[in-house]
Amino acid sequence: MAKTFILSALAMLLTFTANAQTSTLLADFESGSTGKLKIGTDYAADLFKVAPKVMSNPDKTGINTSNRCIGTTNVANAGWWRNFLILELKTPVTIKDDNCFLSMLAYRSIQPKDMRIAINSYGDNEQVFQGKLSADATWQELTFDLEPFYGKKLQKIYIILSCNWSEPSSGWGEATYLFDDIRLSGAEPLPDVSARIDTSICYQTLQDFGASDCWTTEFIGDYFSQTEKAKGAKWLFSQQMDAKGNPEGIGLSCWRVNIGAGSATQGEESNIEEEIHRTECFLNEDGSYDWTRQDGQQWFMRQAKEYGVEHFLLFSNSPPIYYTKNGKANANNQNISCNLKTTYYDEFAEFLATVTKHFTDEGYNVTYIDPVNEPQYDWKSGQEGSPWENSDISKLAKQLDKSITSRELNTKILIPEAGSFACLYAGTSARGNKQIEAFWKRGTTTFIGNLSSLAPVVAGHGYWTIGSDELLRDVREKARDEAAKYGLQVMQTEWSMLDDPPSTSAGFPNSYKEASKMSFALYMGKLIQCDLTIGNMVAWSYWTAFSQEKWGQKNRFHLIRVNTTGDTGEESEGDLKKGGMLTADKNLWVLGNFSRFIRPGYKRIDFNSSPDGAKDGSLLHGSAWLSPDRNEVVTVLVNLSYARRKIDLSMASGQTGEVRTYVTDRTRNLQLDTSLQDLPNMELPARSVVTVVIGLEDETGLGSLPPALSKGEGAVYDLSGRKIDSSRFTLHSSLKKGIYIKQGKKYILH
Repeated sequence: MAKTFILSALAMLLTFTANAQTSTLLADFESGSTGKLKIGTDYAADLFKVAPKVMSNPDKTGINTSNRCIGTTNVANAGWWRNFLILELKTPVTIKDDNCFLSMLAYRSIQPKDMRIAINSYGDNEQVFQGKLSADATWQELTFDLEPFYGKKLQKIYIILSCNWSEPSSGWGEATYLFDDIRLSGAEPLPDVSARIDTSICYQTLQDFGASDCWTTEFIGDYFSQTEKAKGAKWLFSQQMDAKGNPEGIGLSCWRVNIGAGSATQGEESNIEEEIHRTECFLNEDGSYDWTRQDGQQWFMRQAKEYGVEHFLLFSNSPPIYYTKNGKANANNQNISCNLKTTYYDEFAEFLATVTKHFTDEGYNVTYIDPVNEPQYDWKSGQEGSPWENSDISKLAKQLDKSITSRELNTKILIPEAGSFACLYAGTSARGNKQIEAFWKRGTTTFIGNLSSLAPVVAGHGYWTIGSDELLRDVREKARDEAAKYGLQVMQTEWSMLDDPPSTSAGFPNSYKEASKMSFALYMGKLIQCDLTIGNMVAWSYWTAFSQEKWGQKNRFHLIRVNTTGDTGEESEGDLKKGGMLTADKNLWVLGNFSRFIRPGYKRIDFNSSPDGAKDGSLLHGSAWLSPDRNEVVTVLVNLSYARRKIDLSMASGQTGEVRTYVTDRTRNLQLDTSLQDLPNMELPARSVVTVVIGLEDETGLGSLPPALSKGEGAVYDLSGRKIDSSRFTLHSSLKKGIYIKQGKKYILH
């Protein structure tokens, strides 16, 4: 494992080094001085045979032919505490785009333990590298991404020479550690991009962007203040702009709601350790219903409806505990293939249809009901969940179709919702494999493709598919092509960064520990683009909208961070029943670059760039979308590069009108950028997601009215100076022929 880590680390480091351009030399030690650095004295002298100093280079045969370097020699079996080489900057510098990489040459005579390099201190949170070099007694070049420290002062470089807090703690001799050519650098400018958008070439029609209410909305809705939970609802659902023209929220168009199985009533006997993973159930044991249950979740449902969220997707992790074989909402540490009692398929179907009917009658547009979520997994403990064989799923679907039909509901059944895309077309899970073929191929014993309530859609979750660009592309192409064989569409309905870290060649830092919150958000942006452009997916949803940040995971599992009362930092393990506060994280705003502007009914149109900016291996990913009324094109661009990127955006035909651009990067959150309006000469900020909203003008030259004008913040006049009713400006037939002025531009209507 350690060897693999080292090699992947080096691949990333060398990649970054190749991209370095502007640089500031901190020290090369050739004159015998420490340059812009000085040697810190906070080290344990008894650990050193030779104290840190400038010394001769013992090996000039490799990449380092200089005469001098800085280094030290440890005594045998040196411990880690204060086994430091500290390089202090004589004049601290602020980390920004032009100095966001730290590079150096490194040499270790022997490597009994890992080496750690950290910024300003020696702790885990300050670490930029931990590992070994590729060989003993050999110079090697290292480069580190300083993005987590962007905007902060670089004061000290800590090198923990031997991290011997793991076994063995002794057994090695003296070790010499050397460093040279220490510098800060920016990123190399990349080639300009030309992108042509063609509205005549259309692909899939988007249904929605969403997120789920697992697992903390119940507690936030019940125990957090009105101010805090209202803030969270606004961030998730609002489509309004603030006074400066910035989105108040990300305008989700789907809210994915968990239908609980009742484990909350069992407490610690539920086989679910964490209370937040237990849920209430609307069903009572006697068969009656209590619609006051899941009230915290229902609070967010009501907010979503009031904000105008278009679609609601209900999903079940487990049948109600009264219907399961073991009386639990999971497999209770046993190996089982299905937890629903053999004679309770009809009862479970009736329960699901009753819940769907209730919320439909309450005014919710429940577009889908998913009775079986991630049936591939064993679900032995930890949360509600049930394994299901394809044959069991088929049997349940037939019963649910009857229950849905008898209630005359427009809601469609969503089957399958697989735990991974691979299980849609292949799969090596214990159960639930080749689900498209199982449910849609005529002649199979599990065929359900003729059910009137079954949606012609298959859903999968994006987990376990991001390790490399090759894997990312392969699984999406296969899922897309298998679905197309049966005339089906594909949705990605659940993802967070559950996987191992993506490879550095895929554009991700060396490890989760070394990644910044913007790194996670950017990679999510890349993944959304790939799901939409490679997989032709018609919907995309994040997993947990809210979660507490724990164990150094940063924002891997949330859009909005949850802290409890009494927390002193970003991480939280406190009791949600004590209340707390919510904080919008970078994932929220990057998802908003898509969800706020690409609305239900928008069609993906051709986005052709050179060099190619839409492929998975690129540092720039783009897609373009056309509104149903053909008055607007939305383009989303994900720039993974550490350099700014120039792009020439052009339309294959037609005239463009107003251009509005919204940026999420290190310092901005879906912020309107009025400097980015010149389509042929746009410069994308480094490490950013940029949404470009382009108004299209029809044959009269009078495009649709910009949102600001429609709210009375501007006006349209004829040449006599008479103010025109804004609502009439989009209805050209109601205007007399003549000349009109709109935002300083002349239009002729004839």
